[in-house]
Amino acid sequence: MIDSSAFIERVNRTAKLSPPLSNILFEGVRINRFEPQETLLSPGNYANSIYFVQSGVVRGAIEGKKDKVSTWFKQEGSIIIPQGLFNDKPSDEYIGAVINTTLLSIPLKHIQKVMISHPEMTEIILLLIAEFSSESHYREKLLRIPSAKGRYDFLSRNEEFILKRVPHFMIASYISVSTETFSRLHKGLPY
Repeated sequence: MIDSSAFIERVNRTAKLSPPLSNILFEGVRINRFEPQETLLSPGNYANSIYFVQSGVVRGAIEGKKDKVSTWFKQEGSIIIPQGLFNDKPSDEYIGAVINTTLLSIPLKHIQKVMISHPEMTEIILLLIAEFSSESHYREKLLRIPSAKGRYDFLSRNEEFILKRVPHFMIASYISVSTETFSRLHKGLPY
C-alpha cells in the first residue's frame, strides 16, 4: 500500500505543498520493493526518479579497494535524490536496500510535467536538493574525527538507527574502520 500521507508530510517539512500540487505530484508515484542488499542504482547508470523510503533502510556506496564503501544510510521518512538525476549524468554510486525496503518513486518525467503546470514545484525541488546536499557535510564531519572511537561515538549519538538496523560490515566501512575494529568498538572493548 502506498502511504501518501507520510510522503506529503515529509515534503511539507521542507516546503508546504498546496492540495492541488500534492494531488498531481502523487499521481506519478510508484511503489518498489527491494530485498536485502538488492541494488536499485549502480555506477554508470542514469537515475530516473526521486525516492521516498516508506519502510526499511537504504544505503549509498562507492567502489572501494576490496569491497563497497558505505557513504550514507537513510531510513523511513527520508527522501533520496540520486546523483545526476537533474543534470543527466551517470551515477558513480550504488544505491541499494540494506533490509527489506519499500520505496516510493516519483519519475523525473512526472516531476518535470508537474513543474510545468505548477511552477512552485521548481522551488520545492531546489530546496530538497539543497537539503540532500547539506547532509553530505555530516559524512564529511564524521570522517574528520581522528579516532575510530570518536567516529563510533559520533555515529551512536547522531544516527543510532544505523547501529540497530545495519549489518556491521556496512557500518565499519561507513566509519572507515575494519570489521574487527568495529566489532571491538561495538562491544566496548579496546581496539
